[in-house]
Amino acid sequence: MARPPKVDTVQFRRKLDNPKLQILLSAGHGNISQGFENLLSLYHYLHGIGYRTDSPLETIGLVTNLDEKKRDSPNHVNQ
Repeated sequence: MARPPKVDTVQFRRKLDNPKLQILLSAGHGNISQGFENLLSLYHYLHGIGYRTDSPLETIGLVTNLDEKKRDSPNHVNQ
């Protein structure tokens, strides 16, 4: 059983299932520590613009200002 979380925690020891591991790897370009940091930065930004954890994820809108050349890059995901 895991210990209750504390504000002064300095280490997270969690066994990640494959989907969570893949998210961190993707967010960190193959580095799970960097992926964790990137996701913290993303949440910091979202919180700053008003998103809260009790809000549905569908309330987040995404607008890009990429030009056509960048939009056609292999890293761009078309939806």
